[in-house]
Amino acid sequence: MARRRRLFWKYVIFFSLLVTVALLASGAVEIYFSYQESKEVLSALQREKAQAAAVRIEGFITEIEHQMGWVTQPRAVAAAPLEQRRFDFYRLQRQVPAITEISYIDPAGREQVRVSRLAMDVFGSQTDLSADPRFTEARARRLYRGPVYFRKESEPYMAIAIAEGEKGGVTAAEVNLKFIWDVVSQIKVGKAGQAFVVDGQGALIAHPDISLVLQKTDMGKLDHVKAALAASVRAGESAEGVTIARNLRHQQVLTAHSTIPSLRWTVFVEQPLEEAYAPLEASMRRTAMLELAFIALAVIASLMLARKMVKPIRALQAGAARLGEGQLGDRIEVNTGDELEGLANQFNSMAARLQESYAGLERKVEERTREVTEALEQQTTTSEILRVIAQSRTDVQPVFDTIVANAARLTGGIYGTVYRIDDDKMVDVVAQQNINTDTLRVFPRPLSKTDFVSRAAAAGVVVKIDVETDPDLSAESRANWRARGARCVLMVPMLREG
Repeated sequence: MARRRRLFWKYVIFFSLLVTVALLASGAVEIYFSYQESKEVLSALQREKAQAAAVRIEGFITEIEHQMGWVTQPRAVAAAPLEQRRFDFYRLQRQVPAITEISYIDPAGREQVRVSRLAMDVFGSQTDLSADPRFTEARARRLYRGPVYFRKESEPYMAIAIAEGEKGGVTAAEVNLKFIWDVVSQIKVGKAGQAFVVDGQGALIAHPDISLVLQKTDMGKLDHVKAALAASVRAGESAEGVTIARNLRHQQVLTAHSTIPSLRWTVFVEQPLEEAYAPLEASMRRTAMLELAFIALAVIASLMLARKMVKPIRALQAGAARLGEGQLGDRIEVNTGDELEGLANQFNSMAARLQESYAGLERKVEERTREVTEALEQQTTTSEILRVIAQSRTDVQPVFDTIVANAARLTGGIYGTVYRIDDDKMVDVVAQQNINTDTLRVFPRPLSKTDFVSRAAAAGVVVKIDVETDPDLSAESRANWRARGARCVLMVPMLREG
């Protein structure tokens, strides 16, 4: 009984551990890949939002440049008076509210017209701006985008200047970047996520909290901003990436960035890590609860399965014990419909075979003894023939007499004859056993296709004839053999070198 209890608990523990380990391993693998997939999805989403924001911001600046383009057409400007240019600048300011000030610098580098929202208009001031970057850079490259600066320590601005051909003047505009705030404010990443834009030095250009922009917050002190700016400088082109970092409030965030190479600005999109990974953590909790529930079910199922398995095993143990005691007529009853029932049937079959084995043991011993006797007789016969050969070096007749006598004895034959074949002819009989020489045919005679002795000699194979059933035996031959009392005739060729 102690062994049975140990076997029972062994199955329970084994199956419970097996299922538990499998569930835990499967859950761990699932959680790991879910974590990686969720991280990739979140990263891709952050990256897409950063790219979309970068495209919108670059489109905002490009649209301003396109709007400026219609007042810088060389053919229209060549004959246009300054008064007409000023009216064009007024219309441009109405169409593009972000332009707070726009000026025209003639080909000599002197300011002729300046229209401003923040100061008095200037007309024909002749101020020398030939060394101003807006004039020199625009004449050299056709388009000039200046660095971000804060006008009167308030809002961020940048200068955009477009040259009117190789020898024409330059139209320069001061753009208020406060309007980019509308772009970054519309970017929603979860509940607490946000986007912001910095220039090439890390200065904050746009942020949902505009007070941070007005405070000229330096975002370059943040590690992820510093790394992104350094990477964009090394790459010399658009750079993107996703990482985990800390924001201004020292809160861990999942952040992505995308650079705007034409402006040398970088857009960052960030989301608190706790919020970003909240769905994944909820999924992990659900997985853990399901794991515990399945483990409990596995333990219960293991108890039931172990009990079901141990019962037929006990029946097998008891039946095997009875068989060991010699009760070969006893049978084991197991009806489980599985391998255990098959094992019980094997036990029953083994018991039946043991019964048969014991019942026929004496008969098998006799058969084995007879086989051994026959083998011994064959060895004796071989020894006898070899002995005669050794003694009859000059006379072969004793050898053939010994062969025919032993062949008749081994086969239980009533007659025996040794024929000599030479040059496709049956020459004569060299030895015989219990046969009347008067019944032998005249020799020599040629080999015949209908003669079985000739067939064995010609083919070099053993030929066995059943007198009663052989279809190739003629009626006359069958009658002759019957008259001699023979039922079976065996012809064996003795060959040497073919």
